[in-house]
Amino acid sequence: MKKKGFLLIEILMGLFLLGIVSVTCLPILNAGIDNIKLNRKKVDMVFIAESTIEQIKSFENTWDEDEYLFHMPLIDLMELFSNQSSVSITLPSNLEESSQYKCTIYKENFDKNLWKIHIIISPTMEDNRVKDVSIWFFMPVPKKDRIK
Repeated sequence: MKKKGFLLIEILMGLFLLGIVSVTCLPILNAGIDNIKLNRKKVDMVFIAESTIEQIKSFENTWDEDEYLFHMPLIDLMELFSNQSSVSITLPSNLEESSQYKCTIYKENFDKNLWKIHIIISPTMEDNRVKDVSIWFFMPVPKKDRIK
């Protein structure tokens, strides 16, 4: 008869300990999931920057006019680059579009044979934890017959 109610105390202590463990572990798991999401955004931004670089570097005038970079025909972008010594372009030009990121491209003539291009990918949503991705590269000036 003296053990009456002892099982109830064991169950309550077990629930109490389970509550303490879950209270300490759930914020750690939540922070880990947030870090995974931030890293995914960073990787997406780096991928967009690198694919933008590759599209610009591999431009050829023989391409169809259907080649676009953030809703801008690539041939128009290359014409802007070739006609001006220093250019700053933000894509997409209409920021109300459903794009998660905006791309700012700065181009300047390094010398008569090289362009110095700076690409900055920024998130369109305000998020202080995700910083911009910035890449500089040099490319040879395309031949005039490649651009209209």
